[in-house]
Amino acid sequence: MEPELVENSVVIQQDEFHILLNLFENQSIVIDYPLFDLKLIHAKTYGDGYWLRILSSEADFEKLYEDCGSYVNEMPSFDDIVYCMLLSGIVQYDNLDEFKSILKLYKRMNKIVYFALDTNLFYQGFPSRAGFIDNPRYLVVDIVYNEIESSINYKYKPFQIYEMQQCAHYHSELLENLENRKMKKARKAAYVAMKEYRRIREYVHEIKAEMPATSQSEKNDMLIVNAIRNFDAGNNYAYPVFLTADTNASNLCEGKGPDCFHFTYPSDIQARECTSDQLVKLIYWFAIVNGFIKCNSVIVCGEFAHKGRDDDSLKLMFQDRKLFDTFMRELRICRRLMALNITK
Repeated sequence: MEPELVENSVVIQQDEFHILLNLFENQSIVIDYPLFDLKLIHAKTYGDGYWLRILSSEADFEKLYEDCGSYVNEMPSFDDIVYCMLLSGIVQYDNLDEFKSILKLYKRMNKIVYFALDTNLFYQGFPSRAGFIDNPRYLVVDIVYNEIESSINYKYKPFQIYEMQQCAHYHSELLENLENRKMKKARKAAYVAMKEYRRIREYVHEIKAEMPATSQSEKNDMLIVNAIRNFDAGNNYAYPVFLTADTNASNLCEGKGPDCFHFTYPSDIQARECTSDQLVKLIYWFAIVNGFIKCNSVIVCGEFAHKGRDDDSLKLMFQDRKLFDTFMRELRICRRLMALNITK
């Protein structure tokens, strides 16, 4: 690791990233993946928020994969852009408004409506964005929880870091931040899916599937659907609605139920506005999903040594010493003010 990056580094909370955005003022913000100088997003101040433009295409990522060998799944993908924009609330499911309309019908029912969540909805951050559902009751099949839990502990071994460094075009030393840390699938499981489960745990009614989870997602889909059917058959007071973003899972419900709503993944991610909060979340999720990203001259690490259990922490590594000094001064001021615990 370059000594300057180690020296000019600090661990912050997600909300404190606003300080850095303010220091950029009217500068353009370019988010890129430093191992390949792959530019992802361009952000420019626009009114009270930002105007976003995507800088890469699927073809750019396909070129990248030629050098990645068996580590393709650890590298950024074009889908990561859509995924992180969805987690940040910048884009939504294409048919979200349709679901909101159906909610009005569910409110009129004389049964208790339970929303049975598929695994993919936890990974896509649905619960935290579902504030429009009044007093939700969630149904979770044990297989869904087990699928998330079983993915949490995958970690990089030293030889994997070394082999990934051979793939990198630039700044291969940044991969040292990931040694013995969570792999990409584990980061998504721990920092997105499990975090979402913890958020709604008090509203969850968990039910058991007839059999344990398998290694085949299609069989697990069938077990999940059957568990919801059995719950429906055995509880006259309840009306379960299976929510999923998976076509196969939704198809299984067409014959014998249960009632199902299939969310369709965002298809329009062209230039659009976002708030400063959404931009901070976008940068945060890019750093979490990909381990680290670069925001102008600052490396933003979502996974790093000694992170501990603080999901919201980020490590900033500054290539510009002057910017680092200014940021640290502003950060200290903000933290002192927060410590005063002043209320309006």
